[in-house]
Amino acid sequence: MPADPNEPCARDGCTFLPELVMIADTALPTVYCGAGCADYVWLERTLARAPITEDTPLAREGMRKLRDALDARREPADIGPLVEL
Repeated sequence: MPADPNEPCARDGCTFLPELVMIADTALPTVYCGAGCADYVWLERTLARAPITEDTPLAREGMRKLRDALDARREPADIGPLVEL
């Protein structure tokens, strides 16, 4: 379901407005400001469900650094997709 275009991105800590996408000649807001935040939330949820291993602290540190980079952006598009399919 689309977000309220006046509410910020659904990623905790992000202050950008949701990205608009065109559907049938109508601009509708998404939930996230861009692919970077959407991918971050997906990665965060995936890590939370993953079994804990000796590499888990390293993964969590990487996620913290990634969150810091996303929070430091001046524009939502400064960081594009994080996951390549």
